[in-house]
Parts: sequence; structure tokens; C-alpha cells
Amino acid sequence: MHPTLRGPRWLGPVDTVRSMTDPRALLHSVAKEYGDPFIFKGPFGPTVITGHPDGARAVFTADPETFDTFGREQMGPFIGETSLLLTAGARHKQDRRLLTPPFHGARMRAYGKIMRTAAEHAAGQWQPGKAFSMLETAQTISLEVILQAIFGVEDEARRARLAQATIRLMDATASPLILMFKGLRRQFGGIGPWARFSRAIAEFDRLVFEEIATRRERAEPREDILSLLMSARYDDGEAMSDKELRDQLHLLVFAGHETTANALAWAFHWLHRQPEERERVLAEIDGLGESPEPDALAALPYLEAVCQETLRIYPVVGEVGRLLRKPLQIMGHDLPAGHVVMVSAHLLHDREDLYPEPRRFLPQRFLSRKASPFELMTFGGGARRCIGAAFGLYEMKIVLATLLRAFRLRLVRDAPVRSVARGLVHGPKGGVRMILEGPR
Repeated sequence: MHPTLRGPRWLGPVDTVRSMTDPRALLHSVAKEYGDPFIFKGPFGPTVITGHPDGARAVFTADPETFDTFGREQMGPFIGETSLLLTAGARHKQDRRLLTPPFHGARMRAYGKIMRTAAEHAAGQWQPGKAFSMLETAQTISLEVILQAIFGVEDEARRARLAQATIRLMDATASPLILMFKGLRRQFGGIGPWARFSRAIAEFDRLVFEEIATRRERAEPREDILSLLMSARYDDGEAMSDKELRDQLHLLVFAGHETTANALAWAFHWLHRQPEERERVLAEIDGLGESPEPDALAALPYLEAVCQETLRIYPVVGEVGRLLRKPLQIMGHDLPAGHVVMVSAHLLHDREDLYPEPRRFLPQRFLSRKASPFELMTFGGGARRCIGAAFGLYEMKIVLATLLRAFRLRLVRDAPVRSVARGLVHGPKGGVRMILEGPR
């Protein structure tokens, strides 16, 4: 442990469970007692946590070679050991260069039309006067975007099988227990969460490898992300192997499904608890006319502010962890190699000096000032910032605008909603129950 840092000796079983169910409250209570940054003996060794902009700056601007892969044993079975999240050094840099182009530029416009159509189709299942879960609707939309924009599956029967396999896989990873406790990763006679996950991932992988094999046979030029990754080449001219493609697809599914769906559900929750904010963003959307292009919607400043404020309160990535390969100085403390350093969005985004009344939903705060990357980390930060950040934010804007401008909705209960653990992420308890009142 570092001699000049304070913190609890360790986090016991109760605090470990609390870190999964209510990480924000736990982090605030520890930081209040010990200051920022603080240190404790974690499952990965001495762990330093900060929620200060200076701490975030130190981590996010450090030479990437300072850090080693973090969480490989914990996360490898779920997102693939060669996925971008679990590689480091030159390999990470190469993979990031290959994966970046499909998520930027002109390709986003094609994805925007897929996002809009997916939102319209999902809303077609709503019935006037009948309650529905906005989270389930958002999950349906997000899944359809993944199947079309990422996998590019055109055959309806094949798409239906992959959709069901993805849903089963997401459900199988909803338990935080098998994520946190390796001792529970046992078959137990074919019952329990690990056995269910093993069956789900085997079926998902079978379909993914089938899709890759079909794509290699046909060798047709396509614009979906899988096809673009298959055509990409490393500096030595080599292409990704089937296993490497599978791992990157795993990461994109895990990173793009629940995260975007939860963010959308939270946005609808806030906008229908605070109708003045909803009317303001609707006026901005209506100003674009009857059939606005996705790029025009994505450029709307108040819609952007609504998304940023939603993600500030409920960030996609709660804590960003790095394992030190080399020493790092953070806020006057010299940390040795082997320590884990984490930047907490929960602490950073709740700072009164940055965001007055931090628990209030106030999108306009992002119109008056632009937050730096060390004050707002909605998709992580530094050289390992989420590669799909632009894609996720674009999807959030298009879906919000499409549904808000077309339908009148109301909350079943106009009351606060608690955030609860859902596997790798947190989401609104109850899924944000809403009622369709009719077309707008």
C-alpha cells in the first residue's frame, strides 16, 4: 500500500456487493472519509481511486505504455481475450487503428437511417393506453441496429436466430455474481448462471462463425462493420483471424447493446419528469421540418445537451481502471508499478464545483460551458476511450428525436427511479414504464 495515501484497509464482502449494487453511494462515502484520491486493497491489488479532474488528467494523458491490460481474467470470457478492451501496447494501438474507420465520417450517415427505421419499427409494437417498458423498447432498437449496422445480416431467418442468441447471451450475463466471483464459474450439473452463460455463448459463437464463413465465401463488397473489419489489414498485410473478429464482435455487442438502451431509457425518464426540457428539445427538433436528415438531428445543440446530461448522471462507464506497468504520479502521489488506478465518473460527475446541483437534470449546463475530457468522461477517456462513443451518441440522438417527434408518451409513475446492476452495466429499475397516449 502507498504510504502517503489514506483509505480503508480493504473492502469486505458487504462493500463488494455494495460496489455492484450502488457504487456511487459507496465511493462517495469512502471519498468523504479519506479524501481524493484514496487507496484500498482490492481484488487486483492496491487500488487508487480518484474523481478529481487533476487525477483524470494524469491518467488520461499518460503514455499508453504506462499501463498493462486490466481485468483480462475477469472480463475475458465475456468480451473475448483479444478484444480491444483487453489488449495493450502495440497490439492495442494496431487494433484501434483497424477498428476506428467504420465508426466515423460518412459511414455514420448510413447507420443513421438504420437507427431511425429500427426506432419506428419498435414503436409500432406500442398500443395506445397500454403500459410498456421503454428499456425493452430501447433494447429492441439497439439489437436491430447491431444486427444490421454491425453484423449486416440480411437474411430474415438468420437475423432472427442471431437476435434470439444475442438476447439469451445478454440475459445470461445479467448476473453480476459470475462477473465478480470466479469461484462461481462452474457448471454445477448444468444449472446456475455460469452453465446458462456457457450455453448461451456457445450458441452465439456458432452463429457468428457461420456468418464469418458465409461472408468469406461470397467475398462481396459490403458496408456493414463486420465486412469492413474483414477487409481491414494490419501493417504487415495480415487480416484478422476468425477468432479475432469474433472477439471484437463480442466487445461491440456488449458495449453497444445494454449501454445505449439504458442511456435511452434514462433520457425518456428525465424528459417526461421534466416536461419543460422535453418541450424545449421538441421545439428544436420541429425546427428542422417534416423529415429531418440524421446528420441534421445529430447537430442539434440542445439534443446534444440532453444526451450529455443523461450520460453525466448515469455514465456508460462508471469507473475506468488501469493497471500500472510503470510508475505514475497522480496529484502529488508517486504510484509504483503493480498498482491499479481508477478514475471514477460517479465521483467526477457529481462534483459541485463542476456541476452545481449535480443530481438535478439540467441539460442547459452544457450550453453555457464545454466540459473538458477531464471533467466529463461519459465514454471513458484517454488512449482507451470507447471506440464506439460517436456511434453510441449518434444512435441516442437519432432514436430520441425519432420517437419524441412522433409520439405523445407519459410515465406510468412520475417518481424517482433507482439505478440497479445489470451484468456489466447499471440501468433503471423497472425499465422506465411508460404509456402511449397517441401520435403527436
